[in-house]
Amino acid sequence: MIDVDRRLQEYYITKNYKGFYKIREKKYHLIGQTHITFSNGEKEIFATGLFREGALEDIFNKVDAYYSQKRD
Repeated sequence: MIDVDRRLQEYYITKNYKGFYKIREKKYHLIGQTHITFSNGEKEIFATGLFREGALEDIFNKVDAYYSQKRD
């Protein structure tokens, strides 16, 4: 949980996470979901969650996975 808090704090301060920034956020009230799209200019990453923080946590995990695959 501390790792998630640290990543959220980094995002809220700098408005980006490891070079990725939010380009779209859409709330679907009828189904109670939030859809967020992040991009670094060449790659787009999508995530959906019940709350903004849940979707952001999923985005952060996908960004970390993207960079770990890119390194290999």
